[in-house]
Amino acid sequence: MSIKSVSLLILLAIAVFISGCLDNGTKVDNPGSDVIPKTNLPTGFTYLGVHDIQVVIGGNPINVTEGVYRYNGDEIYIQAIKNDDPSSLLSQYKEDVRNEYKGDFSPFEDIQLNGYKATKITDYAIIKGEQRARYSVVWANDKYMFFVGKSFDNNSLMALATAIGN
Repeated sequence: MSIKSVSLLILLAIAVFISGCLDNGTKVDNPGSDVIPKTNLPTGFTYLGVHDIQVVIGGNPINVTEGVYRYNGDEIYIQAIKNDDPSSLLSQYKEDVRNEYKGDFSPFEDIQLNGYKATKITDYAIIKGEQRARYSVVWANDKYMFFVGKSFDNNSLMALATAIGN
């Protein structure tokens, strides 16, 4: 490694260390962190952490709490969006996805999950020259809209989604 690379790494480490040391004890409130499963996960899943991100739904940025999990070397995410009207938010999200697909192809399949009507979304990715299906699932309860995905393994995706147990 060059001296510049080492110096840059040291400066980055110092910045991270200092930012942690300057924490004044205030807790960042992740409004969805209470519904993100951290224990009693399906076999093979490892919980990696939770953080806040922003996603755009209907052209509007929305704060999301995201749980990150590892399964067979892949990362799968659970996003929980606390909202006063999660059903309308879900409808807008599905409209955004629908607008991405032109023509006769519908990526949606209605399913039941945790006692709620949910929607499984199938899209396709080219991996090593081969087209493969990727799955995600979305649904809403009375407080949250949930998004779980994306995974090439539908069974593992559904197992993780069921772990939410809302």
